[in-house]
Amino acid sequence: MNRRLVIRMTAPVVAISLLLLALGVGAAWYVASWQKRFSPELQFNVSGIRAGEELEILVREARTRLDHFLITGDRKYLEQVFELRTESERWLGEAERWATTPDEQQRLVRVRRGHERFWSELQRIIGLVPADRLPDEVRSLIEKVLVPQVLEPAHEYLDLTEDEVTASIAKNQVFADRLVYGLLLLGTCGSAAGLVAGFGFARGLSRSLIQLSVLIRATAGRLEEGVGPITFSGGDLGELEAVLRLIADRVGAIVERLQQRERDYLLAEQLAAVGQLAAGMAHELRNPLTSMKLLVQGAQAGASGEGGGADAWAAPGLSSRDLSVLEEEITRLEQLVQSFLDFAQPPKPEKRALDVLPLIEQTLAFVAGRAAAASTRIEFTSTARPAITSVDPGQFRQVLLNLVLNALDAMAGGGAITVTLEREGESWLTLRVLDQGSGLPAALGERIFDPFTTTKETGLGLGLSICRRIAAAHGGTLTGANRAGGGAVFTLRLPAAQVAVLCS
Repeated sequence: MNRRLVIRMTAPVVAISLLLLALGVGAAWYVASWQKRFSPELQFNVSGIRAGEELEILVREARTRLDHFLITGDRKYLEQVFELRTESERWLGEAERWATTPDEQQRLVRVRRGHERFWSELQRIIGLVPADRLPDEVRSLIEKVLVPQVLEPAHEYLDLTEDEVTASIAKNQVFADRLVYGLLLLGTCGSAAGLVAGFGFARGLSRSLIQLSVLIRATAGRLEEGVGPITFSGGDLGELEAVLRLIADRVGAIVERLQQRERDYLLAEQLAAVGQLAAGMAHELRNPLTSMKLLVQGAQAGASGEGGGADAWAAPGLSSRDLSVLEEEITRLEQLVQSFLDFAQPPKPEKRALDVLPLIEQTLAFVAGRAAAASTRIEFTSTARPAITSVDPGQFRQVLLNLVLNALDAMAGGGAITVTLEREGESWLTLRVLDQGSGLPAALGERIFDPFTTTKETGLGLGLSICRRIAAAHGGTLTGANRAGGGAVFTLRLPAAQVAVLCS
């Protein structure tokens, strides 16, 4: 799918999703922070209520036992009051521990002072006051110390703690209401965002379908000439899929036609090459055949003049020079026929690993006489010793011989032909043939290797094509270029074999 289309269609959805995610994370953080702040406060208030209630119960229990003493006069009730002291001390300490507000702490300070005074006064009364005055002292202790200084501040502390719990519950209720509204708002926004994202997605898809339908209409209009009319209204995806399948089928039909035309074109090229080959062969065979025909006709005319009869043997009418000409022309015809055979059906190379230095030296020695006759010297240098590669010896000689003979033909005025052999790394052997001729025509370029392309007046233009084909069959390359100082250079590159191959 088109990247811009994907971005355009998914960007709104991603943006809204990220916004909703941020809102959800924010709400979760707010709830967690509120819970973290509310839970300790509620725990303190609940613990404080319990401590205040236990303390008030113990104070009321102490008053009850004192009242029993006043009613019965039995001193055991006074002694039972002291049994409550330890427990009241513990719960008073708990209340002081959970008191968090200044008002609570102030009430507990009063409770602490009254509590200490109550126990010290009660101990003094039991130990020092006479029995007849004891009830009055106990009654005074209840009215002046226990109730106003202990019970009333403890009850006020309990009321304050309960008020704080009520306030905390109210705040928690407000938070719960807000949370409900927030969740409702988040759900509503999520639904609305989904609708907006869906609308944006549908709109983007619709615009893309419209653009695609325009392209399909244009494509269909171009295909109508070759494969018939294609109708498309651009209504929905189903019709779009059907039209795309139809276009794919029609395009496949056009591709088949193009492939058939390509095959026809290649066949036409082959037929043209065959025609060109036939024309070149007819032209090249005409000259030696004409020479041979003239010699034979002359011999026949000479034999008829000597009275040998129409069926006399014509050979006595041919001189040794005529026979040499006939032999040269027949040899030329054989070479022409062999060139055509090599071009039409090149023989499969029979490669083996060997050192090509002796092959190069033998080939250059073979053309040395012709080069000397043309006032041309051949120079050979090699930096690769040994020069091992996997080649067909006969085809390698054929390539080198063709390149050297072409260089000789290009240097009608004499000069020097340089042949070099070197190794490129461990993978390639490079053979170069450099001449000092007029160079390659700039207009030909790589077409110098095409069949029937030649710069010679009597050439066929098959030699370089056959040489490049041989190089390719050996896994190498053959290229040609002009030298900077004049002349041409042909470079043959062949895969180099390891030295151990020859040694083994």
